[in-house]
Amino acid sequence: MKGIGHMARLKEIRVVETPISYSNQRAWSFHPNAHHVRQLLMHFLPSDFVLDGSSLLSVIFGEKPADEAQCSQVLGCTSYYVEDFDIGAYMACSPSAQQERMLLELTAVLVRLASDPDAVTQAACRVRDCAFALHIPVRKLWRSSPDKQYRVEVYRCLGPAIGEVWQAHLVDKSGKPLAVDGITGTPGYLDRTSHFSKSRWDGRLFQIVHTTMNSVVYSLDTTRYDT
Repeated sequence: MKGIGHMARLKEIRVVETPISYSNQRAWSFHPNAHHVRQLLMHFLPSDFVLDGSSLLSVIFGEKPADEAQCSQVLGCTSYYVEDFDIGAYMACSPSAQQERMLLELTAVLVRLASDPDAVTQAACRVRDCAFALHIPVRKLWRSSPDKQYRVEVYRCLGPAIGEVWQAHLVDKSGKPLAVDGITGTPGYLDRTSHFSKSRWDGRLFQIVHTTMNSVVYSLDTTRYDT
């Protein structure tokens, strides 16, 4: 058996609904409500956190098919069924009640599987401490303009009302805030940390480039803020 030091670290937690109860005809979708909770939990877990050797944990809510185990591991993905969960009742709860219930359920699964359960409980405490909302600076995308008159700071914002939204904060050379511009739409439920790999200035335009397509996915014209 490999030592923990050689096991893959956990990179993603997914929240899905059991195929037995899932229906595209419903007026609501289950997993978006959990997006900020699972992303905040991942954010506060240690960067080298090892669960059970899988890089992906898929937490499946609702009744499991008869031929499936409650917990299984295939090709670097661990799937775990949470059967004692009334999805309809969950969806009828307030957003604050939903996020607390989701955090409790995800924490319980992680604690059952983890070799270091203390890291899980500490991460959950930090999610509560920030009130389930956080602006995370993405410093690799921060850039000062060529003339040093401006700086653009990029933030990944997580929260119950927005899911996941990315923002560009424009400040002047003294650090005074000038503008906040949405890079992505609100609300959003997509983890874009691997999508936005680099930023640059093209004259007076601040740009963010997509990782794989190498195309400009966001541009901010700073000329309008000249005094």
